[in-house]
Amino acid sequence: MSLCFQDLYPVETAAGWVNQPFHGFCLDSRKVSPGQIFIALNSFSQPEKTLQFAHAALENGALGIVSEADLGLEQAVICPDVRQLMGQWQKQYLQATDPQPLAKLIAVTGTNGKTTISRLVAELILLQGKRCAVLGTTGNGILPNLTPSTHTTLDALQLQNALHDYAKQGAEFAALEASSHGLEQGRLNGCEIQVAVYSNLSRDHLDYHGTLDAYAEAKARLFQFASLKSAIINLDDAHATVMLEAAKNNPAKPKIITYALRQDAAYHVSNLRYSLKGASFTLISPQGEFDIQSPLLGHFNVENLVASLIAAVCAGFALPDLIAQIPHLKGAPGRMQVLRDGDRLFVVDYAHTPDALTQVLKTLKRHVDHELWAVFGCGGDRDRGKRPLMTKAALDGAHQVILTSDNPRTEDPEQIFADMLQGITFSPSELLEIRDRREAIKYAVQHAQSGDIVVIAGKGHENYQEIEGVRHWFDDVVEVQAAIDAQHCQPSTAYPAE
Repeated sequence: MSLCFQDLYPVETAAGWVNQPFHGFCLDSRKVSPGQIFIALNSFSQPEKTLQFAHAALENGALGIVSEADLGLEQAVICPDVRQLMGQWQKQYLQATDPQPLAKLIAVTGTNGKTTISRLVAELILLQGKRCAVLGTTGNGILPNLTPSTHTTLDALQLQNALHDYAKQGAEFAALEASSHGLEQGRLNGCEIQVAVYSNLSRDHLDYHGTLDAYAEAKARLFQFASLKSAIINLDDAHATVMLEAAKNNPAKPKIITYALRQDAAYHVSNLRYSLKGASFTLISPQGEFDIQSPLLGHFNVENLVASLIAAVCAGFALPDLIAQIPHLKGAPGRMQVLRDGDRLFVVDYAHTPDALTQVLKTLKRHVDHELWAVFGCGGDRDRGKRPLMTKAALDGAHQVILTSDNPRTEDPEQIFADMLQGITFSPSELLEIRDRREAIKYAVQHAQSGDIVVIAGKGHENYQEIEGVRHWFDDVVEVQAAIDAQHCQPSTAYPAE
């Protein structure tokens, strides 16, 4: 079936191309194929380049242009709301030209927990014998085959293309991360989200949203989708009321399901106990009470697991069947990822906000026999206000703290370190500065004692370090293991001196 742009967006224009069949949309003028429609989004940093991109797209064979503002081109149709509409357009185009059964979509939002919950949902569904795609920070694809992702939530066109492709590969379900940026910018528009999960909210991305209230409102957009059937909300979180209100006001009237660890909710826990093997607890649910042994470390991973179980139940699976598979769960890479060296534990985690670091350290303090270490930095070109809060969280939660580099990006590292120490009082025995991240990890490995737990926080799954705008290969897990191996390596006696 052929489709014309006029079928998607009726508009009065002299541009005849709107009534001609087209071959999809494209956002990158360098990648435009003949017959595609180029969407010219305003370049806020370099607005003069938008027109250049439009001309380049036409030279590469674009059928026409859809732009946010008037570019003065006869071939351009002006659509101020194109960011909010293009996801739906791409979905309609794909379904018209290559119809596929749509995967049931489960979307997760929150400052922390998005990656782990979406990954656990996908693992739980896979363990029930169904194909499930996962899309988010640690990669996109059908488990277990993921490819790296550049964004937590793909742009609207890429997202629709990916979901369509996964459906062609037989994925009946898809679990995806819904970032606040993605929700506010309409990247998920066109997705028929049936199950929505809210984990928590703490200070992050204020450089973009401005205030915590605006950040919460962006998250709440997930509960306004007309396709929504189930809204799963963490009642323990201070901003849960914002999400509850959004779900209650949704004309679709989704079923609202709450969970909590600290109070009564539809799903809550009791008899919670921790060990280095994970956590054990009793899950109290509408389906009854269940004793659970989770292999995942951490208080918040109990929350993440409960949310994942509820989401899988809402997707159509039986809770007892899901619980039976919990011992096989692995979780997302770089999220409380454990490397063991005798009686020492090294934990690589993505915690890059004050609350996330606080929660990681608070959780691991329950397990540590001796000292708890925190090795972390703060990213450049991001919210400067949270930097001293990160340092305070580390000093409050750990016995030994090492400040190091994260991703300086284009910012001067001196400024980042100065911000991390702004207004902070500490003693030299509590805090060290080791600017080189590799050296900081080596120092922690060399000096950690039996019974210690060392947390390397901030980068998690990332396999690069961005310095002066250039990404250099760097993987915390690899660096920790290399430092452990080097520490155990004995001088060779195979070639004695003559």
